[in-house]
Amino acid sequence: MGKRQASQQVPRKAAYVATVYSHLAAFHLPFMEDLRHEGFEVHAYGSPDPRREKVSSGGFECRDIPFSRRPLSWGNVRALFQMIRWLRREKYDLIHVHTPNASLITRIAACLAGCRRVVYTAHGFHFHTGASRLAWLIYYPLERFMSRFTDSLITINQEDYDRASSFPVRGQLIYLPGVGVDVNELSPNPDVNSEELRRGLGISSAALIVLCVAELNRNKNQQQLIHAVHRLAERGVPANLLLAGVGTEEESLIKLCQQLGVEEQVKFLGYRQDIQELMQAADVLALVSRREGLPKVLLEGLAAEKPILATDVRGSRDLVIHGDNGYVIPVDDAEAAAAALQELYEDPQLRWRMGERSGKMASRYDLKLIRSMMREMYGGLLAEDRTRERGAAHSR
Repeated sequence: MGKRQASQQVPRKAAYVATVYSHLAAFHLPFMEDLRHEGFEVHAYGSPDPRREKVSSGGFECRDIPFSRRPLSWGNVRALFQMIRWLRREKYDLIHVHTPNASLITRIAACLAGCRRVVYTAHGFHFHTGASRLAWLIYYPLERFMSRFTDSLITINQEDYDRASSFPVRGQLIYLPGVGVDVNELSPNPDVNSEELRRGLGISSAALIVLCVAELNRNKNQQQLIHAVHRLAERGVPANLLLAGVGTEEESLIKLCQQLGVEEQVKFLGYRQDIQELMQAADVLALVSRREGLPKVLLEGLAAEKPILATDVRGSRDLVIHGDNGYVIPVDDAEAAAAALQELYEDPQLRWRMGERSGKMASRYDLKLIRSMMREMYGGLLAEDRTRERGAAHSR
C-alpha cells in the first residue's frame, strides 16, 4: 500500500466478488457497508442477475463479469482475463471473494496481477461428507492448492473448518458462524396477525403449518416434504406445506403433488418479500437439503423462535440439536419427516419448548456480532500488511 496510503487523496479500495450479484445482495451488503463506513471505495463484481439492482441501489459500483456456475464454461476464461485487467487497474487494498468458481478465478487473477490481501469465504466446500468421489477428486486438490494464495480463509461451519485445518493457507484460517441475521428484526412481532395470514392462505387454525423457504431445485429436495405431507394426510393429520421460492423444479413438484393428491395441502407461494410474517404464521420451519454450507434461512428460523426440521447435512446439523430445538433426519427419509411433524402437531407444548430453545441459540449468530468479527478480521489483515511493508522499508 506504501504510496497509496501516504496520499490522503486516494481512497482505499475493496472488491467484493461472487459468481452472481444475488450472493452479495442476500448476504454481504452489511459487510460492504461497513467497509465503506471505514473509508473504503467498494466495487462489486458478478454476473448480472435480478439482484444486481439491489447491490447497485446500495451505492456500490457494479462491474459485470461473465462468471458461470459451470466450471468448464468459456465465460469463465473471459472472466479470468477481465478480472486480471480490473485488478491491475484498481490495485485494491482488499479483495473478498465468494462462491466456488468466482473465488477460484479471482484468486488466480489476483496472483497474476500481483495482489495480496485476498479473503475467501467458503460458503460450503463441494467436497464434504456424502459428496461424490468426482467432487473430491476435482475440488479438494483445487481448494487445497488455492489456499496458498489466500490471506484469510473463512469457513462458516464446523465440518469445513476441520477439513481446511490442514490446508497450507498463506495467511489464516478463520471460523465465523455464518453471515449473521438481525435477531431483533426477526424475533416474534406481536403486531403480526398470524390468524389473518392463515385465513388468507385458506388454512384452518387447526392445521399444522410447515414452511420451507428455498429455491425449488434438486438440492433443496422439497419432494421429501411433499411425501411426508402425503403420509400425514393418510393418517388424518391436518398439515399444510408452504413452499416459498421459485426454481427449475417447480413443475415437477406440482406434478408430484397431483400424483399424491395433496394439491390442497401444498401451496406454492413463489418469491415472497414477507418471510418474517410467514415464519410467524408457521408452526415449523423445514429445510431438507442434500447439501448446505450454513443455511441463512435456518438462522432466521432460530431468531423467529421456531422448531426446525432439517436433514443431517453439514451446516444444518450445526444449527439443529435433535430433540432440543428440532429434529435432524436422514436425507430422503419421508417417514422420519412425517413422524417428526406428527409429534409436533400432537404436542403444542413441545413446539413451544423447541421454539424457545431456538430463540436462545440465535444470539450467537446475531448480525451485530458477525459484523464485529468481520471488521476485526479486516483490520488485522490490513495491519499485518502495513507491518510487513514497514519492515521491508527499513530493510532497504
